[in-house]
Amino acid sequence: MNKDIGKPIRVLVVDDHRLFREGLVTLLKDTEDIEVVGDAQNGKDAMIQVRELNPDVTLMDLEMPEMNGVEAIRLISHKFPHIKILVLTSYEDDEHIYQAMVSGASGYVVKRVNRDELIKIIKSTYEGEIFFSPFLANIVLKKTSSKAIESSAFVSLTSQEKRILELIAGGYRNEEIAKTIYISRDTVKAHLKSIYKKLQVKSRTSAAVEAIRRGLVM
Repeated sequence: MNKDIGKPIRVLVVDDHRLFREGLVTLLKDTEDIEVVGDAQNGKDAMIQVRELNPDVTLMDLEMPEMNGVEAIRLISHKFPHIKILVLTSYEDDEHIYQAMVSGASGYVVKRVNRDELIKIIKSTYEGEIFFSPFLANIVLKKTSSKAIESSAFVSLTSQEKRILELIAGGYRNEEIAKTIYISRDTVKAHLKSIYKKLQVKSRTSAAVEAIRRGLVM
């Protein structure tokens, strides 16, 4: 499963509720292919530990003292773009989800998720396969419906890139995209790299958010 065969996915847990944080750490420590390398109680502490521990995936709560999750996501995504951030929170409202996604989170999970689902999502996030659900697309559309959508004239995407963005927004994973448009997974990844550069984003989720916001896909 892991990109580096034989090496566990290194996870940092960030949550200000000590009991929940310690429980999650205990749960993940008993999981094959995952290694908890640290835990933090707020965004400021998370930044320090990210710099020191270089985790593969960071599980991030949103409402925390000193520095909240959205601020931490924005900073980590900018300074350490290779680190995947998975929001794990009790908030399900549009504003929290939207802010987390546009700040650079790779995915958004509510705390009622069960153990097996969470483990599967962590592994998918690490592999870069977390999909952008139609639910999140609807949130972005609601956010932009009352504003003028930024012109897409300054973004020159190829027809293939536009098709890939449409599939991402529709919930397709890289393997499914490859099969749908008859190209290899490596070619999909190459197109994604080009898309990220053109849209000035760091992840497939952010690319989908930006594409929908600009009206490049619907």
